[in-house]
Amino acid sequence: MTTTCLIGEADPFLARLLERFGKASGLTVVRAKVGQELLNLARALKPDIIVVDPELPGTLRGWEAVRAIRSDARLERIPVLTCSWLSEADACALTADADGHLQKPELHYEDFIAALASVGLSTPAQSICLGDPAPV
Repeated sequence: MTTTCLIGEADPFLARLLERFGKASGLTVVRAKVGQELLNLARALKPDIIVVDPELPGTLRGWEAVRAIRSDARLERIPVLTCSWLSEADACALTADADGHLQKPELHYEDFIAALASVGLSTPAQSICLGDPAPV
């Protein structure tokens, strides 16, 4: 069974970094570039985890997409990690109910793995890579 990670990130560099972290962790990674795309992909794929910048652009911003996901009974239990320049408190306030936070620009593989573990998501790579340099 594959574990799917939906990443909502507009910045191509940061999106690629998060994609590499996800793939190195053994996840199937799908990327959304705007808020409406994030919501549409969440509904279509029902991913195992969502990593999103609350300030994701579009007519539906990232934080609005997360609130829509949280209000959908089919999606409300999907763990959501914010990934933002905002502080954890500010990012969580925007999304109303994030399960964890990754702080830009200091994105490290170890933090990504720890965030996955904090929401109960174990990946095949965790036992191998936790504490080791990121294989990216």
